[in-house]
Amino acid sequence: MRAMIRNFWRRDEASVALEAVIVMPILTWIFIASFVFFDAFRVYNTSIKATYSVADVMSRRTNTISSTDIEGLAEVFQFLTRNTSGSSLRITQITRQTGGYRIDWSHGTDGLTYLRASDFPAIVDQIPIMAFGDRMLLVETFLPHRPAFNVGLSDQEFVNFTVTRPRFAGQVDFNANLGNSYVYENDGSPTGTDGFYYDGSGSDDGVEGGGT
Repeated sequence: MRAMIRNFWRRDEASVALEAVIVMPILTWIFIASFVFFDAFRVYNTSIKATYSVADVMSRRTNTISSTDIEGLAEVFQFLTRNTSGSSLRITQITRQTGGYRIDWSHGTDGLTYLRASDFPAIVDQIPIMAFGDRMLLVETFLPHRPAFNVGLSDQEFVNFTVTRPRFAGQVDFNANLGNSYVYENDGSPTGTDGFYYDGSGSDDGVEGGGT
């Protein structure tokens, strides 16, 4: 048996056609898999850059922004990610207050709801340390990706989250002129009964103000 194995190992003659039949399916799968995984990394990298671009535009605003403007930024995001259908965008401004965060305003596009206080536990660890009274803009993007071929990579959604401060103003004023928007309305109470307020419990404090 050992002699047969050694003899088989030392033989170097072969059939090119037979080797091609064995190797070509493997090479084809490797080529397609390389394309699929490279494309997934490309889409993910593009979504990150597009998210930063939208955040940079928002941070430079000094005048009032409306729901229509955010819908336009969603179209910009889709263009930068090569018009990927099903993508969505949400922009929220928050204020750091004693004991928690106040959502000043929020708007979601393409069926995505505006940010609620109950959503904070999932993102609060991603928010940097803020001084009391300071404001931040949260930009969230959601980009679905479906591989062109089934090589072990399933359908997925790339979720990006970035935080930026208004550069040239203390805050960005918002005008909710479309649906699916929320605007905080202060009635003079410590947390406001017409707004969402997160105090660490993850519950909503108050009712919707300006939300449609």
